[in-house]
Amino acid sequence: MRKILFILIALVAGIGVGLVVGWYVWPVTYTESAPTRMRQDWKDEAIWMAAQAFAYDRDLEAAQTRLRALGADDLGMLVLERAEKAIAQNLPRQHVTSLARLAAALGARSERTDPYLSP
Repeated sequence: MRKILFILIALVAGIGVGLVVGWYVWPVTYTESAPTRMRQDWKDEAIWMAAQAFAYDRDLEAAQTRLRALGADDLGMLVLERAEKAIAQNLPRQHVTSLARLAAALGARSERTDPYLSP
């Protein structure tokens, strides 16, 4: 019985010390990570934010700068694929419209996104 109690106390103490060391003494810090290393859902958010900014200010050069950080060769196709994904996910019309208009401004259009280009 004492052996089991000792093992449980040692286990709890080990987990506690491990958490303190991992969270407070030597926490993991990520700095200067490239946007190309983001998970796809975060890349989708970045594309959406670039589309929102473009809808607000119509600054295509700034939108291209924002999107170039994601590492895609064809920015228009990148945004177009996100717009088509937004249609498939049944996202709000305003969301899809912003993405479709940015894709069109970048020279990428499709039959699925064309209805979202008109006001």
